[in-house]
Amino acid sequence: MSGALTQQQLEELSEKHDVYKHQAESISQQIHVVGITIKDVETALITITTLKDESAGIETLVPIGFGSFVKANLINTDTIVVGIGAGVSVEKNIDDAKSFLEKRKNELIKYQEQLNNTIAKLAQELQAIEKLAYKHQQSQQPMHAE
Repeated sequence: MSGALTQQQLEELSEKHDVYKHQAESISQQIHVVGITIKDVETALITITTLKDESAGIETLVPIGFGSFVKANLINTDTIVVGIGAGVSVEKNIDDAKSFLEKRKNELIKYQEQLNNTIAKLAQELQAIEKLAYKHQQSQQPMHAE
């Protein structure tokens, strides 16, 4: 599309721009959620690593939500109950749990990279549409004789 655009082309560009903008916003939210999940996995990995050297019977604080905790004694520090998805959890020894979580973290990082690539492509498309619209606007302005 070069030069002046028809009204229909302008409307199509506007619609495409809106769709890309909404997609970018949605992907941005997904990137944020994945980032939080990665931090949660990292926290779990740090905790597991710390527990590996602890013996049963130690007192700890267990988060119950909204920055609140309850004191508890750990009965067993040899196994961890790990969420594997769809509300299902399994008991694993510390090394297996750590390995599982590290794998999940790597998968999340790859997914986050894919989302970042997708949002970068959408940003390029948005810029291209905006550039076309700007060129059209410039071509519609009357020339002034000096």
